[in-house]
Amino acid sequence: MQRQRYLCPARRCILLIFLLLAFPSFAASKHIEEQIWSVHAFGIKVGELTIKADEGDGYYQGQGSFQTTGLAGILRRIQFNISSRGEFGTFGYQPLTYSGYIDTGRRISETMLEFFEGMPIKISGAQNPAVAIKTQAKNGAHDPMTVMWRVLRLQTEGMLCKIDQKQFDGTRLVHIVLTNRNDQTGDSVICSGTYNRIGGYSVEELAEMKISPISVTYSKTAAGWRADALSLTTRHGKARLYRRD
Repeated sequence: MQRQRYLCPARRCILLIFLLLAFPSFAASKHIEEQIWSVHAFGIKVGELTIKADEGDGYYQGQGSFQTTGLAGILRRIQFNISSRGEFGTFGYQPLTYSGYIDTGRRISETMLEFFEGMPIKISGAQNPAVAIKTQAKNGAHDPMTVMWRVLRLQTEGMLCKIDQKQFDGTRLVHIVLTNRNDQTGDSVICSGTYNRIGGYSVEELAEMKISPISVTYSKTAAGWRADALSLTTRHGKARLYRRD
């Protein structure tokens, strides 16, 4: 059976090329954020995460980068750089392109995705899923940068604890749910839920851990609800992120 090809309609291709080449940053931005996070595991700081995002005029773009620091950086260098661009409006977020670069210190992987009518299409990247993912299962999935931005951006009251989203990075498919709300005080809210591994993982990986608890703490500011801390349980133990900017 001949493999189905996803072709880009002329108008959408023109828009995509226009975004990528003509405008390195969107003009008339309504919301810009730069964030710095320290990442902790095993009781020590293991790295730093930086996020830069620009949202406005119907579009958004974001960049995220992580690198190990201190003792963790000496023992093993790990870094990643991810970026995405997309549309934003009353319909929510719709990514158009995604690029990811990951260096684990042992291997380097690079992935590029394009999105066609809500379907992420892998256009480059050598890594393959440990177990094949059905195409339809990826429908509606967003890229890691878009999901990260949605979770960690400044929130309005109506946006809090409303994340229920599939995420695809080119090799693995997960479902992130942050819909439980716990008001700590009048100025603090914890959104909690689960990080569900649903595709691209080996049987052994899923047997070790399929579902992880996740939570994000937001603090009320004059501008909105600011993400200050994130907690996630991984196969290697608990990881915590703390806002530093």
